Amino acid sequence: MNNLHMPSVLKAAGVSAGVAVLLGILSLIPFVGGFIAICFLCGGIFIPIGAGMLYGYFAPGEEDTQTAAIGGALAGGAGGIFLAIFSAISGGVSAGLQEGVGSGLAAGAMGGVMTALCFGVFGFILGGIGGVIWPMVQKQFSK
Repeated sequence: MNNLHMPSVLKAAGVSAGVAVLLGILSLIPFVGGFIAICFLCGGIFIPIGAGMLYGYFAPGEEDTQTAAIGGALAGGAGGIFLAIFSAISGGVSAGLQEGVGSGLAAGAMGGVMTALCFGVFGFILGGIGGVIWPMVQKQFSK
């Protein structure tokens, strides 16, 4: 745990949060919103894993598995939380536009909050998995 490189955690979390924010904003566009919403759901899996792997990429030197998993979990958790926030916002806005502002917004917000909780919790788990994957990838490319 002493080897955890926090600037790398912040860089990886920033990149994954940026991708989550970009997908969240693009999912609100009327014509391409449906396609982007599917990418948004797939991003719920791949953004935190990518953040965990990015931690290992940004970290100086070779990371051991435990440190990479902890750093990846922190970075993936941050990406998952940003993805959760924009998922709740886009779910509330899209349901509010379809069913009317009052009841649709409330129903969309509840669905968005449930999705947000899943993205937030699984972000830490998937980020840790991405962090564990990185040392294996690093060993393959160093040969």
